[in-house]
Amino acid sequence: MQARPRLTEHGLEPVPGLPEALPSGEVLLWQGAPLWSEIAQRVFLVRWVGGYFVALFLWELMDGTLQGGMAADVIGPAMLLMLVGAVAIGILALLAKIVARTSVYSITSRRLVMRVGVALPITINIPFVALAGASLRNRKDGAGDIILELLPSHRISWIALWPHCGGWSFGRPKPMLRGIANAAAVAEILGNAVATSTGVGMSRSALGAESTMPHTEAAMA
Repeated sequence: MQARPRLTEHGLEPVPGLPEALPSGEVLLWQGAPLWSEIAQRVFLVRWVGGYFVALFLWELMDGTLQGGMAADVIGPAMLLMLVGAVAIGILALLAKIVARTSVYSITSRRLVMRVGVALPITINIPFVALAGASLRNRKDGAGDIILELLPSHRISWIALWPHCGGWSFGRPKPMLRGIANAAAVAEILGNAVATSTGVGMSRSALGAESTMPHTEAAMA
């Protein structure tokens, strides 16, 4: 039977991040979690939210000044906007920390395991034979994303994956190791593991802003 991605509910973990003990012959190669700062910036867009409230603050000051209001009357409402903005950013930052703390990515010698979810934690098992390809989105500080593409015969719910998915396709979401530190090194571990397990190599020639791994169904079948 062809191996397929599998979702299970998160319960007791014999190994943190794994739903069960690894079978004989399978070894854990890497385990990590998203950086909360990456989740805050790229999922909850805290910088954009902060910029929005700063713009509102400046507009309130300018509008009050042009209408001839007293300094105290102008600054009060403007500061209230900043307070609301600070609370909103604080809530988003807290959510980002919760997402990061409840997420665990694991690469074994045979599969990728994603334990994700805040209210309803689940474990997603993705065997390497279900992969059609992958790409690395690397940033200057070394953090980045590894975006995976599944074979057409395999599919995972977007709701189950979010925010650990890339692209805008709700019908065929792409699992993603989002916002991990040392993303290029992790991509190399994943590439070597896939090559060893399936006999198909992954390109590691140019791990820059975005580099691709093999993207053919025949290669990964």
